[in-house]
Amino acid sequence: MEKVYFGLKAAGCTALAIIVCCGLMILAYLLPVDKIRENVAGTSQMLETEGVYYQWAEGYKNAQADNYSDASLYLNAMYPGSGNAVKDAMNNPRRLYGDDNNEESVVITARKTGKEAEGHDVNYGRYWHGSLILLKPLLQILNIADLRILGMIIHMALLFAIIVGFVKRSLTRYLPGFFLAVIMLNPVSAVMCFCYSVEYTLVLLGAALLLHFHEFLKKGQNYYFFFLWSGICTVFFNELCFPMVVFGVSMLIYLLLDERKGWQAVKKELELGLCWGAGYILMWMGKWICAWLLTGYNYFAEALGQALRYTSDHATWEVENPGTWDRIYRNLNVYGKWPFILLILSVLGATAVGVLRKGRTDWRENFRRMPPYFLLALFPFGVYIILGNGYSYVHYWFTHRLLAISAFAVTAMLLQCTESRRLSFACKTDL
Repeated sequence: MEKVYFGLKAAGCTALAIIVCCGLMILAYLLPVDKIRENVAGTSQMLETEGVYYQWAEGYKNAQADNYSDASLYLNAMYPGSGNAVKDAMNNPRRLYGDDNNEESVVITARKTGKEAEGHDVNYGRYWHGSLILLKPLLQILNIADLRILGMIIHMALLFAIIVGFVKRSLTRYLPGFFLAVIMLNPVSAVMCFCYSVEYTLVLLGAALLLHFHEFLKKGQNYYFFFLWSGICTVFFNELCFPMVVFGVSMLIYLLLDERKGWQAVKKELELGLCWGAGYILMWMGKWICAWLLTGYNYFAEALGQALRYTSDHATWEVENPGTWDRIYRNLNVYGKWPFILLILSVLGATAVGVLRKGRTDWRENFRRMPPYFLLALFPFGVYIILGNGYSYVHYWFTHRLLAISAFAVTAMLLQCTESRRLSFACKTDL
């Protein structure tokens, strides 16, 4: 009965989130766009110089920004309006000049070059594009360069809060693994790319909240609702770059804070993962439902078609039918550069030294601690296999960041061997 009650509350939370977010999107599309155009125009030269996939360290895919997706959002933000803010908020139209050239279209739209009559509108309503509720108000007063500096400030503040949380919880031995994960996510690229910045902020925010509010979250069903809302917020704000990292890092922090071991921890991990996944999927479907009801266009059919395309083993524009190992290798190979290799070896070496110096003699107890971390270490590879070539192979230049979960999980798993006592801040209440 308690689980049924939880399910009803979770469904209510998701329905409320869909309604509220739908309203927020409509409000965002009621904002005027003249100042947005002026501010984007002020830094449009920067976009022209950088191009589509700017690499701030040439030859490093990890250092590659995604100006294509960013430009799509800027076009959404500058869209002059069809006269119906409700339909615009659901369809998320952008005006293009030419064939799928977002960056050039941003420059033309922002600078008012007189080519407006030559443009055509393209709808992109199968995503929420929730970052527009932040982007449109911010672009009223800031330009694109300002947004990057603001993002850096927010990221650094959250990193500081996370470090304080690790110290507060006496978990400093896990900081090297977390540091490795952050480097693999690449905080510089997160600053350079607005889409990455939003998802990176969600990763850091989730970790900070867990570290500082664990006592509150472990009461009753709060942790279940935390992961439910994490999934909801992730799908609302993200552009499908590396959203699974939000879940993976939060789950690793949770495991470090909780006292469960072995299969008890795995059971709780799967339950919380189910909550996150349910929030993510149901909230995403909520956009299709709202858009269908408010515009009459069947976004379910479009989303299903795109899902089949991107998860297919045949969905690639580069080579014919790469295999499972091809896409796994392609993601791994992003880190096949000496700076990354030396960093990974250094962190793993330091972790191994710590294990050998302070490891338990009871290896059965050590192995009991490992399964939940081992599952998370394998999680990115499961994503690469299940989501196919359209996501994992073609878009490896951002999907490789999922491996940050594996790096953090492996170091945490090894360091579990050095635990000498049970954590005193256990989560004692189950569903």
